[in-house]
Amino acid sequence: MTTVLAALALLVVAGLPLAYAFTRSWPLSLVLSPLTGAVTVTAAVLPMLWIGGALWAYLPMAFVGTVLLAWHLRRRPPVPHGSWLSAAILTVPLLFPFLTAFRAPNDWDAHAIWWLHAGMLLEGADYTREVMGNPAMVFTHPDYPPLNSSAVALAWGVLDTRDFFAAQFVSSAVTGASIAMLGYAVRVVTAAAPPLLSWSGSIAAGLSLWFPTYTAPAAGLSDAMCAAAFTAGAVLLLFARDPFDTRVLPITLLLLGCAPLMKNEGVSLVGVLAVVATVRHRRAWRRAAWSWLPFGVGVVWSLTARAFGAKTDVLSSGRFGQLLQGDPEIRHRFSPIGTTLWGIADSVVLFAAGGALLGVLLLRKRRRALGLGADPWLWLVIGGYSAFLTLIYLVTPYDVGWHLATSADRVLIPVAAMACTSAVCWIIVALSPTPRPGPSPGSVAADAPQLVHATAHP
Repeated sequence: MTTVLAALALLVVAGLPLAYAFTRSWPLSLVLSPLTGAVTVTAAVLPMLWIGGALWAYLPMAFVGTVLLAWHLRRRPPVPHGSWLSAAILTVPLLFPFLTAFRAPNDWDAHAIWWLHAGMLLEGADYTREVMGNPAMVFTHPDYPPLNSSAVALAWGVLDTRDFFAAQFVSSAVTGASIAMLGYAVRVVTAAAPPLLSWSGSIAAGLSLWFPTYTAPAAGLSDAMCAAAFTAGAVLLLFARDPFDTRVLPITLLLLGCAPLMKNEGVSLVGVLAVVATVRHRRAWRRAAWSWLPFGVGVVWSLTARAFGAKTDVLSSGRFGQLLQGDPEIRHRFSPIGTTLWGIADSVVLFAAGGALLGVLLLRKRRRALGLGADPWLWLVIGGYSAFLTLIYLVTPYDVGWHLATSADRVLIPVAAMACTSAVCWIIVALSPTPRPGPSPGSVAADAPQLVHATAHP
């Protein structure tokens, strides 16, 4: 347990300057710091791969860079809802499901991918490049992005251990920070609702990350952390009254930028969102261009992985030609794909879609008065991502039944998170009294008098 606590403390310390630079709130910085700690180490991994040498040659520079950034932004106004009470509400209720982190660290993917990659990074650039380009190591998916593994590498390297419980807890901490930020995003966009209702909805949205695989958030995997970070950023970008508010936009971009550094599916998620957000904010297209920055982050990692020989199994061996030719074998995959994906997510999607339809018909004016953006934009992202998943399973070089059985429940976590967040926001709208005319509690005008004392009120 001492090793576990030391690993978590190390991750928090590593991420605190960057978290403070983005939030200007010490309580919220502590909540965010496990995620920004992983980002800090990831910022050292990329130059290590391109320039060469050991990870420890670049990590101090990355950390000092975050300290300088925090100092440079010291006069930036703090984000809203950054009090100690807000931080407690974002974390304490969500700690109980993470008790599954005390389970034995036996997940195959955690060992074969994320923790193996962590050990690989600790061996330095030459070894990492060799493994990435080695065909015998394709089972470990060497093209997978490094954020989760980077956090584990930091703990293992500094503490001189290969403790798998510590690795599981570090990954869980990064996931927990991402889930807490989803709760924060819901709180920000529903700030005009009664606080008790808004906070209850925030926690409910965070709890949705345990569906459909309740062990995923605390098993050392990247699926839930990617889904949470992405959904939080998508909610802020699509639902906020002013998504380009300079206080919150950096956190939005941070969360979205983390998604493609957590999972390859994150690239497709931020790509679909960038298209939707560009259309959504087409009248302010110069500001909407910010939504493409996270997609660019994913492209940078993808190009880096391929530069050193790492291959994506589906892209390198996928049956795209057969799909274009209308091969009967590919067409016959539609049935098991649809049956499996729908069988996992049907209850959540049907409930959320039904609520969204009723909300659009009955509550649009109240939603608009509360400052919430239109809900169909989020459903367009769900549809685009679902189409991407269907395409991947259609062209997979593996047996489609095996591929679905080993991955479908985890890749649907973003769908569940977005659908549940949509439902939560509609429930908050339905239960909130119609707000009086004037600036909402979440708007810049309403928050301006409180900026100096932002940590005094949740």
